Amino acid sequence: MRNYITISISAVALLLVGSMVSARSGDPAGLTQYGYPHVVGTITLNAGQSGSLKVPDQYSGSKNAMGMATVTIPKGAFSVPVKFQVLASRNSAWDNKVSSSQKVVANFAYRVIDTNNGKLVKQFQKPVTYSVNDPMITSDSIYWATTPKSNPKIINANKATMISNHTLSHPQPVATVGWIITTPRSDLSSNSGY
Repeated sequence: MRNYITISISAVALLLVGSMVSARSGDPAGLTQYGYPHVVGTITLNAGQSGSLKVPDQYSGSKNAMGMATVTIPKGAFSVPVKFQVLASRNSAWDNKVSSSQKVVANFAYRVIDTNNGKLVKQFQKPVTYSVNDPMITSDSIYWATTPKSNPKIINANKATMISNHTLSHPQPVATVGWIITTPRSDLSSNSGY
């Protein structure tokens, strides 16, 4: 059974109604214009404050959605107050960017806004960590970066990825690229329903 932990008043409301929101037009676009149009989690932090949020995989397009991922923001990641958002798209929107032998099982990006001036924060002073535990993660899963372009390129970013017992975690020092996770279709076919 998966635990659903809320992250903020706005995220609680989103989870209760079972839908996610498209990015607000008042915020800078960031990666919402490069493949990640939906806000799936938001937390507001003071300068230097740590935090974490759990975000749902509402966009897998499958009844076997991956469940919750955890984003951990360490103390001192930001020297200004920020609105930290996790963005996502449908996994199927990324399938044509990877080998046909791979299946996209998760996708996400960050939009971090300096609440003092409304501008995007592109680099973190300490890495933020993304972590997900799910049977769809195998030792063969691959973590990819996506470029901020109208036709994003996919770059293998697996070097710093840690996978153990169906848990994948990866530190990110920037909010200037997006990320997808793939698993070989052959690994998924052995688990009926995927």
